Amino acid sequence: MFTAPGFLWLLRHELRVLWRGSILVRTHKHVLVPIIAVGLIFQGVALLLAGQIVRHPLPQDQMLLAANINIVFLFALMFSRAITASIDVIYGRGDADFLLASPIPPGRVLAVRMLGVAMSIAAPWALLGGVLANALAVHGQFWALAVYPMLLAEGLIVAALAFATVTALLGRIGPAVARRAGHTLALGVGIGIFVLGQLSHFVPPQELARFWQSLLPGPSGGGLAFLFARGLLGQGASLLASIGVSLAGFALAWRVLAKPFADGAITAAAYRPPGRTGAQGGRFANTAFAALFSKDLRLLGRFPGLVSQVVYRSLTLVPVVFILAGKGKAYGGMAVVPPLLVFLAGQLGLFFISVLRGTEDAPELIATAPVPVALPQRASIAAAGYAALIILALPVLATMARAPGLLGALLAGLAGVLLCNLTLGLRLPIPLVRAEFGKSQTGTTLGLILGVSVSSLWALLVWLIIAPSPFAWLVTRPV
Repeated sequence: MFTAPGFLWLLRHELRVLWRGSILVRTHKHVLVPIIAVGLIFQGVALLLAGQIVRHPLPQDQMLLAANINIVFLFALMFSRAITASIDVIYGRGDADFLLASPIPPGRVLAVRMLGVAMSIAAPWALLGGVLANALAVHGQFWALAVYPMLLAEGLIVAALAFATVTALLGRIGPAVARRAGHTLALGVGIGIFVLGQLSHFVPPQELARFWQSLLPGPSGGGLAFLFARGLLGQGASLLASIGVSLAGFALAWRVLAKPFADGAITAAAYRPPGRTGAQGGRFANTAFAALFSKDLRLLGRFPGLVSQVVYRSLTLVPVVFILAGKGKAYGGMAVVPPLLVFLAGQLGLFFISVLRGTEDAPELIATAPVPVALPQRASIAAAGYAALIILALPVLATMARAPGLLGALLAGLAGVLLCNLTLGLRLPIPLVRAEFGKSQTGTTLGLILGVSVSSLWALLVWLIIAPSPFAWLVTRPV
């Protein structure tokens, strides 16, 4: 079992490949120390939060409801990630057909890949939930440590479901469309969570209270619908039953999917994206800058998951829209709009310039072109800035119509944050998957951290300029 090509031997190499492909390993020279520092900070905050939880315990039915909501949301988030991860391990690496051509049984390859995906999708949430579980255990609440086996159990059943879905889809719609389905699901879940967080602004408190009341498990503990929630809260029988259900689902998928997995891997290995009519008939302007600018816009349009990524980053437009529609009191008034738009502009600009850095297939060819050395970079900055401003054009015009006096600070903030983040993205692009399957990921987490910091700094600066008394809430005393 430990020797080639035994199960544990394959699993060890699978986990090694997943680890080598993680963002932390690719960028450890820059962010390993900050990541450790952030983890220690999170653990310290979790200790303080755990102290408050212990001193103000919730009733059991409310604890079950909160646990069940977390289970459902994590299931959807894990599933969307598991779909893309499943396609990557089948298609993106380009090694599944070689493994299947070896004497290794297909079921063994499938089991290793499923376990790898299960661990990779459960690990981030286990780390995030683990800091709170560790803190609660320090305060004597050892039931919280059930988060570790429960998240792994959920990862197993999610991986089994994702592999079943992917093997069914690969032979029919191709890996690109299947991966797009995963992005769409993740987008829907993210929007749903954000909308739920905003319900208090639009739904009367009485109706909102009745809604949550209807979801409480009741005196029976919620039955099978709350099985995983009871396991998450450390109830022994439910914890063992949840793990058993997950293992049974995983084993069933492993047993049933061995042959479809092999067929799907071979189909994926032979897959080529369909061509587009007139794809080679594009016309570019005569000048070098215009041609580079058009080329960069095409690269942006071809990036997989572009729409979902842009929508994710544009969720800050939701409060902007409601403020501009007249519900300004819910968020703090028009003074909040320019900082939100400036922050969004910085994030969009950094994302677009990172896409262009990661999708450029022939940088050496461009470097040898008879144009100034800085011209391709200027064209990329112009294209990324243009794409960001197109998205922001309508809310900026609406802001000008509602509050003309804020326009000067808003435009100055937009110009400053775009200039800073576009320049930053050229040197330190954020981690993104390149436009074609099988290509390496580019970027560094340091660029992501610095980009968020720069965007936040410019947003704060704009808010300090336009807010009449930005820190009045700190010194306001009750009368």
